Formats: sequence, C-alpha cells, structure tokens
Amino acid sequence: MSELTDKLEYILDWLKSKGLESFDCYNPGLTQSEIDAILKDFPFNLSKELYELYQWRNGSPDLIQSNSCYGNEFLFPEQFYSYEPLYFCSLKDSIYMYKILWENGQLTQSMNEDLLTENYLDYDDSYWKKNWFPIGAFEFRRILYVVGGIDPSPVFLWDVDCIPVQVRIYKDIKSMISVIAECCNLDIYKLVSEKNLKKIRIDEEKLDQEKAIFQKYNS
Repeated sequence: MSELTDKLEYILDWLKSKGLESFDCYNPGLTQSEIDAILKDFPFNLSKELYELYQWRNGSPDLIQSNSCYGNEFLFPEQFYSYEPLYFCSLKDSIYMYKILWENGQLTQSMNEDLLTENYLDYDDSYWKKNWFPIGAFEFRRILYVVGGIDPSPVFLWDVDCIPVQVRIYKDIKSMISVIAECCNLDIYKLVSEKNLKKIRIDEEKLDQEKAIFQKYNS
C-alpha cells in the first residue's frame, strides 16, 4: 500500500477502536478502469491521488437522497464553525454536484453582471470555477474540492458563508489525510453524543495543537 492508503486505513482502525459500529460506512472502491469510464467525458483530468482515494473507497451511499444518514462518518476535516460533517461524495455524486455548482454559478453570474464593481471583479472565483471538483460536502454550503488539471492538486475547504475567502487550504490529499491521521494518533479528536448519534469532534482545548499539525504538513 502507498503512504496515502496506509493513513486512510489507520484512520478507519482508529475509528473502530472508538467503538463506532459504522466506522467504515463507505462504498467499496472502484477499479482504475471503472474510474476512467465514469470520467471519460469529463472536461479535465483528476490527480493520481484522487484516483487512489476512489480506488480505496467510493464515497458514501445515497449522498444526494439523504444528507444525514451517516452521522458517524469521519474522513475529511471538520469545519470548526459547524457541527455537521463533510460527507465523502461517491465519484458519481461528485460529478452530479459539480454540474449543479458550475451551471448555477454561471446562471448567477449572468443575472448579476450589471452589479459587478471594481472591488468584485473576481465574482466567478467566489462562487465556482470550471476546474473545481467537489469530493466532500455538507449540502451545497460547505464543500471540500480539488482543482482539475493539477497533479497533485491542492485541497480547498470552502464555505458559502465565507465567500470569497477560502476557509482552509491543504497542499494535497495526502497532506490533508496526514493531518487527520496524526490528530487521531494524538487524541486531538474526541467522541461525543449528539441526537442519539456518536460523532467525532475536535477537542476545542487542543485547537492550537491541531493547527500546529496542519502547519507541519502544509507549510
């Protein structure tokens, strides 16, 4: 296994050690040929790391139909301002979300062209660019995305309430997963009960430690 897959497996083992019954709540991984077939008409290439991620697991089941079934899911970083997790999108769900975000962004921009000012000339950047590809999301409000055509690609954590500012940027997928794996190892995350569900949250007393780990892998 590669370093990325090793760390993904470590995170699942850590979740299992916490007694979460549905610690591995993801679809089975895809083969490279299956990924190629799904992406055959896509307008840009995706990184080798993203291929490896989807070969490991193909996201969460039924993301579009239900955005609240998998309360134990924990793979992507938590946005500190929210108590809702970012769900790992299946490859087909990612494409579905991409098309909606891109088409809606173009529609919104065309409706507001007359309102653009010199201080807001990068309007399209603050909504959705053509080569942004979502891999994790909570509804359409908080989205984790990579940039198409770059290998490896940086990973952006985007929040609609923070437009046009990006909430967080990781060097690549391996750096992001490395942060999470090390935080698991150092017990920076804790298990809490919310609405009869057990969820993993960042220990707020250890936020500075988590930020130092983020800098370690993303400086």
